[in-house]
Amino acid sequence: MATGSYPDPMRVILQDLDGEVVERGVADGVWTAEPAGEVLDLSAFACLPGLADGHSHLGGDDMATLGPGDPVEVARRAFHAVERGVFLVFDKGWSDTAVITLRDVPPVDRPHVRAAGRIISAEAGYYPDFAVEVDEAGLADAVRRTAAEAAGWVKIVGDWPRRGIGPVANFGKSALTAAVEAAHAVGARVAVHTMAPEVASVAVRAGVDSIEHGLFLTDDDIRVLGARSGMWVPTILRMEEVVAQFGPERTGARIVAEGLDRVRSLLPGAQAAGVRVLAGTDLAVPTGDVAAEAGRLVEYGLTPSQAVEAVSLGAWSAGGLGRPFAVGAEADLVAFRRDPRHDIAELARPVALIRAGRVSRRL
Repeated sequence: MATGSYPDPMRVILQDLDGEVVERGVADGVWTAEPAGEVLDLSAFACLPGLADGHSHLGGDDMATLGPGDPVEVARRAFHAVERGVFLVFDKGWSDTAVITLRDVPPVDRPHVRAAGRIISAEAGYYPDFAVEVDEAGLADAVRRTAAEAAGWVKIVGDWPRRGIGPVANFGKSALTAAVEAAHAVGARVAVHTMAPEVASVAVRAGVDSIEHGLFLTDDDIRVLGARSGMWVPTILRMEEVVAQFGPERTGARIVAEGLDRVRSLLPGAQAAGVRVLAGTDLAVPTGDVAAEAGRLVEYGLTPSQAVEAVSLGAWSAGGLGRPFAVGAEADLVAFRRDPRHDIAELARPVALIRAGRVSRRL
């Protein structure tokens, strides 16, 4: 891993996706208006501020090992993501707050982190002994406590299958609305896991900030979510993996497959409606491989330009990181030989990386 220290000042010449050539200095890990030092000329390449994973779980490696998070392993996964050009992570929770320890890791060694900390669910409404379990009356208080120890987000499991019953809502609209109000009062945002019919609509009407999976969103939900610039993270690779794991004959697989068909019908118009569609790995692949999810978004109906928005520029805005390459912002850049809006596969082939001023890959 890197040393965590900032390198010497340098001068970077870059070309953004609008074709504008910009000259910036880099000092103490941020972009400056006064270039000086070694020159890195990237003006012949297509540059983004970084890739983003909109639904990560840095607390673990896969869904089969849902144990406590290890800060050392969390830092290792975060560094691996940076080395693949993923400079922003929306971590949607774990059984503990191990991911929050990334605050103590130097910026050059980790992505920007927006993290939920401990996941909240109803009793028997998620994996056993994993989430903070509360009833409807206790949901808002649990959100306040969790938000206080997280990094900007709270994650609520909105529905979960019960054996012999199928998918069941964990919380009603009133409880979710109170939870959203409690989170917003302390400056946190709320993400809701939902894979079941009707629950996505309830969550949207409750005012949540991000819908995770959202297999059964409706056209009207998209309109309402888009009106407030809400986020939707379909996690297509994860949902396809769920279908494969269940097997086509299982009821659960048929429900998820039906939901994926719904995703295909909604995705093309979602961004135009104002929804911030984000690319999320959800442990289907490592966070560093989020480019694969961007490719699936294209196969499900986004244009390559829209998919680049989902996996980079739109996520940058959603994460509150401001205008790419702005003076005073952390010096983040990922360069590609060809514009990924013309070939989405380019996202998996960065040729130069700068994270918080550290150049970790050169031409």
